[in-house]
Amino acid sequence: MKLDDHFEEEFEDFDSYARRRDRNNMLKTTLVMVSLFVLLVIALVLYANMDQKPSGTTAQNKPATAQNGQINTDLEGYVSGETRTAEDLGFWHAYDEPSPTLGEADITMQANAALPTPTEKPDPATDGMHTRITYADGTEEWAEINPYLARSRYDLTGLVYQKPFMQYYENNTKKSFVGVDISKEEDYVDFSELKKAGVDFVMLRLGQRGYSSGELSLDENFIDNYTRAREAELDIGVYFVTSAVTTEEAKEEADYCLASISENEITLDYPLALSVMPLGNGKARTDNLEKMPRTNVALTFMKNIEDAGYFPLLYGDKATLIKKYSLGSMIGYDVWYAGEGDLPDYPYQFVMWQYDLDGEVKGIAGGARMNICFTDYKIR
Repeated sequence: MKLDDHFEEEFEDFDSYARRRDRNNMLKTTLVMVSLFVLLVIALVLYANMDQKPSGTTAQNKPATAQNGQINTDLEGYVSGETRTAEDLGFWHAYDEPSPTLGEADITMQANAALPTPTEKPDPATDGMHTRITYADGTEEWAEINPYLARSRYDLTGLVYQKPFMQYYENNTKKSFVGVDISKEEDYVDFSELKKAGVDFVMLRLGQRGYSSGELSLDENFIDNYTRAREAELDIGVYFVTSAVTTEEAKEEADYCLASISENEITLDYPLALSVMPLGNGKARTDNLEKMPRTNVALTFMKNIEDAGYFPLLYGDKATLIKKYSLGSMIGYDVWYAGEGDLPDYPYQFVMWQYDLDGEVKGIAGGARMNICFTDYKIR
């Protein structure tokens, strides 16, 4: 290829490029001019709208403006031709007016109306859900009756006091047994005279744990009382006075009773009872025992007695049984209830009732502790 020929070709390309460049520059210029024209039209429209006034208004219709440092509050007719001012709209000061004065009676009536109507508390003496407990110092308390414990099933109209004994009848048939409980405190007892008088059984104190010392001991008259009661052909049961504060001590007491029975060839017709009645006027070692530990102590004793083949029985007064023991934990064990009176005042089921601490019966000098039993243990 010649140099001149090559140059000619290059020159022709450059000329074509120049023409295209001129056309592009013309298009760009046209676009810029059109854009400026559109912007100018928009600016004129905005300016015309800002300069116009609302139809039918005067200078008095303008909103509040600042003049000489003051705010012009003349707003008459500014909204939809309204001619009222803010002062004419009464709700602005509706809450400024004081409430009508209420008299003392009105205030009291309103206060009472806001309170719920008080409901009268049921009388615990008649609601059937409480039982009255009277303590040794004379104070009283209404205790709630546990609905899960078996209630006393006896028809109290069947109780008849035939001096010197309490008897219980069902359908004109005697269903009870007469008994007395005896310890060394009765001194000498003529068991033959008791039998002749109509006594069916005796509950003899076997022994006790010292309420302060904690020592175990046999009742001084137990062996003699047992021998002569057996000779008089009286049915015999025994009781032990506890002061145990642990389940270990409770088992020790049960073992002591069982050993005394075995060693002295004692046979029983009636239960072996655990007396939980408080003794003495001084401080007892069981005074600070809580309800459940106290209950566990009694349960331990009675379970050991039951396992040995005897009938266990829990002896105590109403306050002691209900307030110091969890009776719901002792379901299945019989109760010997201690409570002087013409009628038993114990809401739950019991099998024996000590109703008199100062009875009169031949064979015992002075006061006798009288009992009635509702269960025939000979056929049980």
